[in-house]
Amino acid sequence: MARINFKVSARAGKLFGRENFSNPEGAIIELVKNSYDADAKNCFVFFDIPTRKIKDSDGKVFEIPVKEKSVLYIIDNGEGMSDEVIKNHWMQIGTGNKENDYVSDDNRTKTGAKGIGRFALDRLGFETEMWTISKHDKNMIGSYWTMDWNQFDESEKAISQIEAELETIEIELKSKIKKLTNNSRLVEDIIENIEFKTGTIIKISNLKDDWFNVETSSVFKSLEALIPPKELNIPFEVYFKHFQQIKEFGKVETAFFNDFDYKLKASYNAESLKVDFEITRNEIDVKSLRKKYPDVYKTKSPPYDLKSLEDKTFTYSKSIDKILKWKITDSSKKLLKDVGSFDLTFYYLKYSNSFKEDYPYKPVIASERKSTLDRFGGVKIYRDSFRVRPYGDPNNDWLKLGARVAQSPAGAGQRIGDWRVRPEQTAGIITISRKNNPFLIDKSDRGSLQENDAFEKFKDIIIGCIHEFEFDRTKMLNPLYLKNKNEEEVKKEKEIQKRAVILANRIVEERKKVEIAIYGKRNKPDLFQEKKEEEEKRSYEQAFKETFKAIDDEKAEKENQEIVQVRSLASLGLVVSSFAHELKEIKDNALEIKELEEIFKTIVLENNKVSDEYKDGIDIIELLKENSDKIIHWVDYALTAIRKDKRTRGKFEFSPFLKSLEQSWNRIFRKKDINLNIIDNLSQSIYDFRAFEMDISTIFTNLINNSIDSFNNLNEIQERNIDIVISIKGEYLEIIYSDNGVGLDKVFEDKDEIFLPFKTAKRDRMGKEIGTGLGMYLVKSVIDDNNGTIDILNPEIGFSVSILFPIRKK
Repeated sequence: MARINFKVSARAGKLFGRENFSNPEGAIIELVKNSYDADAKNCFVFFDIPTRKIKDSDGKVFEIPVKEKSVLYIIDNGEGMSDEVIKNHWMQIGTGNKENDYVSDDNRTKTGAKGIGRFALDRLGFETEMWTISKHDKNMIGSYWTMDWNQFDESEKAISQIEAELETIEIELKSKIKKLTNNSRLVEDIIENIEFKTGTIIKISNLKDDWFNVETSSVFKSLEALIPPKELNIPFEVYFKHFQQIKEFGKVETAFFNDFDYKLKASYNAESLKVDFEITRNEIDVKSLRKKYPDVYKTKSPPYDLKSLEDKTFTYSKSIDKILKWKITDSSKKLLKDVGSFDLTFYYLKYSNSFKEDYPYKPVIASERKSTLDRFGGVKIYRDSFRVRPYGDPNNDWLKLGARVAQSPAGAGQRIGDWRVRPEQTAGIITISRKNNPFLIDKSDRGSLQENDAFEKFKDIIIGCIHEFEFDRTKMLNPLYLKNKNEEEVKKEKEIQKRAVILANRIVEERKKVEIAIYGKRNKPDLFQEKKEEEEKRSYEQAFKETFKAIDDEKAEKENQEIVQVRSLASLGLVVSSFAHELKEIKDNALEIKELEEIFKTIVLENNKVSDEYKDGIDIIELLKENSDKIIHWVDYALTAIRKDKRTRGKFEFSPFLKSLEQSWNRIFRKKDINLNIIDNLSQSIYDFRAFEMDISTIFTNLINNSIDSFNNLNEIQERNIDIVISIKGEYLEIIYSDNGVGLDKVFEDKDEIFLPFKTAKRDRMGKEIGTGLGMYLVKSVIDDNNGTIDILNPEIGFSVSILFPIRKK
C-alpha cells in the first residue's frame, strides 16, 4: 500500500493565521510581545495614516484614511535575528523554538509558543519589510527581509511554494529609522537617547484596515493594559505615536496605584500549599480616629489594634485548606498543586467619600479615582509579564464579585466577614507563568485561558485571598459600627427622655392652672404638695417613656416581620434539603399503606401465609409504612414551620416549645438512632421573654440539621446524642446545645466564620461548595435580632454552643 503525504495550500495557511488574529489590534499586540520576547528595552509603534477628504450625500466633508498609502512601524532594540534564525525559525510556521527554549538570555519567559506570530503581519497589511541586526552580527551587518502576502491568495500554490526575499546588508538602525520616517522631528526626539546596537524594524505597508482615530485610540488603551505593570519592575517601555496626530499619545503608561484604601499581596506556594499575605491599610485617618474614637481599639489584639493600624502594613501566612475551607486529601492536593504557584496584588479604592457610616475615612478625590479605575481597574492576569485578555476588561467580572455582593449586601462594619467588595472598586494584578502554571493553558485563539479544573480552582484561591482583605476590613470597621450604634441608641434614649419630661411638665402645669382657676393661688409654699408634684412628674415621665418605646418597638416589629418570613422560608428550604435523601427514597411509594396491607392479607390464601414470598410481602409493606411516616413527619413540620402564629412576636415559653420540638423530630431521630436529651430547668421559673416562635424554631432546626450531618460523617459506630440544657443565669436565659458528632470542621481556623453567610465546609471532589452555608448564619441572625449572643464552646468531643437571651424575671 502506497504512503502519501498531506498537502497544505497557501490559502489554508493564511486562513489558519487569520483565525488567530481576528482583529488588527490583536495582531499589533502580538508583534509588541515579540519585541518583549527579544529582550527589547524599548518598543515603538508608529502610525503614518494619510487621509483624504470626501463628501457624504448631504454635502458634509470628512476625512477617511488612505489604506494603500498607510504605513505601520513596529520597532525595537531587542536581540534581533540572524539570517539563520530567519530561515530556520521565522520562516517555519508553527515552530516550537519558543516552547522548548522559553527563557530569554535576559531571563524573561517568552510569551509566544505556537509559532504563528508572523501571520500578524499578514493580518495588518499586504506588504512587509524588515531590517534586523542580531547580537551575533558584527560590523553592523544585518538582514533585510521582505514579503508580499498576496501570494497566499494564489489558490493553486502549496504553502511550501510561498517565498520571501532575504538579503544580507549593512544597517545602522537609528539612521534607518530616521530615513524611513522622513527625518521626522517627532521620531528623532523619541529615539535620541535610546541605544540601537541590535534590534528590528518592521514596516507594514498597504494596510488592510481603515485606521480612524477610534481604532488607533483603542490600540493605545489596549497597550496600557497589556504591557508589564510597574509593580513587576521589568525594563520594557512602549512608545506609541501617530504622525498625523502629533499631540496625541506618547509613552504608554501602565497601572501604578499609590492612592488606595487597601492593598493586599498574596503569594500562593503550590508546593507547601500555603499563602503568604501582606496587607496594607490606608483607609482610616488615624488622627481623626484618635479624636473621635480614642478607646475603640484599646482592648484589641494585633493586627487589629491601634498600633497595627498606624503601622499600616502587616504580614502573615495561612494554609490553603483554611482559606478554601476544604480538607486536604490526595485528590485535592493534586488539584491544588496543578494550579501552580502565583502572585496576586489586589487594590481596593472607594471612588466616593462616604459619610453615611460616619467612619473616620481619609478623604478621596473621587474624579481622580474614577478616572484611574476606568483606565486600569479590574483584576487582570499577566502570564510571563504580559496581559491575558479578557480578564479584567470593563464589564468582565470573571471572578463573579458582583454576584457575591448580591448574595451578601451588608455594610462593611455591620458584621465581621459579611461584607463583599464591588468589582468596580477593585484593581489587581495576578502573575502566572508558563513554567509554574502549565495547566493554565491559553485557548488556541489566545483569547483567554482554557476553563479546566486547574483554572476553576485557580479562581477559588483568588476569591479566598480577596476574602482575607474583606474579613480584615470588616474586622477593623466593626468596633466603629458598634460604637456608633450604641451612641445612636443612647441618643435615642435621651430624646425619648426629653420628650417624656416635656410632656410630663406640661400635664402637671396644665393641672396646676386648672386648680388655681378653681381654688385660687396658694399664699404659702407647700412642701408636701411640691413632693407630690415631683412624684407625679416622674410617674408621667415613666409612662410616656414606656409608651414611646412601645411605639418604636411596634414599628421595628413591623419592619422585622418581612425579615422573619424570609428567614423562615430560608430555614424551611434547609429543612427540605435535609430530608431530600429520604424523600427521594420514597417518592414513588403509595401513601395508603395500611389499606394496601389489609388488601394483601385478604387476597392471600391462609395456607400460603406461611410461605417466604408472603413474609417478604409483609416486610415490604412494613418498609413502605415506615417511609410513609417520614412523609407525614415532613409535611407536618413544613406546615407547622410556616404557620402564621409562629410569625408573630409574643410572650414565649420554652418548656412547651421543647416538648413540641421533641415530638416533631421523634420519627427521624428513631430512624437515625439519635438520642435527644432535654434538661429543662425552667419549668418552675417565672420569666418574661418575647420572641417570634419561627425564630426559635429556626435556631433549633438548623442546629439539629447540622448535628444530623455530623453524625453521617462519623467513621465508626457509636451512640449519637444531642443534649439541650436550658436554665436561667442571672438576667439571662442560657441554652447549651451539644452533640457528640465529628465536631466543627478544622478548616474553620476562626470559629466565628461559621456564622458568615455562604460559609460551608461541605465540598464535592473538586472542592465546590455543596452546602448552602446559610444554617449558622440564620441562627446568628435570629439571636442578634433578639439581643442575644452565641458562643462556640470547646468540648472534648463533638460540637457545642452557648446561647444567651436577656430576660425579665418576675
